[in-house]
Amino acid sequence: MTNIDWTTYTDEQLVEASAEIHTEQERRYTLLSTQAQINALNADYLAASGVETGEPWRQPTGAHDAYPLDWVVTHNGKTWISLVASNVWEPGVSGWREQTEPGNEWPDWVQPTGAHDAYPIGAQVTHAGLRWTSDLDANVWEPGVAGWTETASEAT
Repeated sequence: MTNIDWTTYTDEQLVEASAEIHTEQERRYTLLSTQAQINALNADYLAASGVETGEPWRQPTGAHDAYPLDWVVTHNGKTWISLVASNVWEPGVSGWREQTEPGNEWPDWVQPTGAHDAYPIGAQVTHAGLRWTSDLDANVWEPGVAGWTETASEAT
C-alpha cells in the first residue's frame, strides 16, 4: 500500500477522505452480507408462514417465499436440499440435489442447468444403471460422456 502523508491534508480533505473510506467499507460489507441476509429472511418468512424444512415442496410465488440455501424438501418421493439461496425451481429440475439415506449415497444423476447445480468433485450418482463418481469440480457432463469414472458395474 502506498504511504500517504496525511499531514499534508486539510481538515476538509481529511473529512472527505474519511467519508469516502466509510462509504467503500459499507459497500464491501453489503456485498458480503446481503446473500446471508436474504437467506435468513427467506427462512424466517417460511417459518412465519408455517412452512418447515423437510416438508413437501410447494411452488414459490416469488422471491419472498423462495427456499433458502440448504433448505430440505420432499418431492416426487425423494428428499432434496436447496443448492442456492432464493430457490424457486422445482426439485429434480434445477437448484436442488437429491439427498440419500446414510449408506446409500448414489442418487440418480440430474442434468445440471448451470454452475449453481453442477456436481462437485467426488459426487456419486447412478446413471444408465451404473454408478459414477465425478472427476471434475463444477461437473455438468453426463456420466459416460466425460468427467466421470464408473465406480461400480451395476447400481442396486
